[in-house]
Amino acid sequence: MSDLFNEAVLKLTSLAIRFGQLSFSLSIIGCISQFLTTLSDRGVSVPKSHVAVAAMSGITTLWSAIALLTTLCAGKIMLEVETTMDVLAVGMSIAEAALLTDDALCSIHEFIERYRMAVMVGALPSRGLARACFALAIVNM
Repeated sequence: MSDLFNEAVLKLTSLAIRFGQLSFSLSIIGCISQFLTTLSDRGVSVPKSHVAVAAMSGITTLWSAIALLTTLCAGKIMLEVETTMDVLAVGMSIAEAALLTDDALCSIHEFIERYRMAVMVGALPSRGLARACFALAIVNM
């Protein structure tokens, strides 16, 4: 009876972690996509580091969804594969945070200088989206 209870607690904890990982990954991809869309709509050059963040958050989101489903359905069967992929997902979140550091931690003046064209046409009123992605990538780790 105790083993059954421990297994249920472990599975619920794992599901909660997987759901949180999926939620944060979806939020990151949504924020960075909005940021890139507003830049590209105004004809402003899109930073390659932000495109990389969008790609990595897409991969992490896909993995999070797969891991949530396998945890829900299979449980222990995929534990080793999930652990290995989780290490890679954490690595991608660290890389996302590193790539977003310039925009998330710079001053408002530096941000305006970097995206002068987008700010002039009113496409980027603030750097909130870059900061939100940076914070969510850190939490996702």
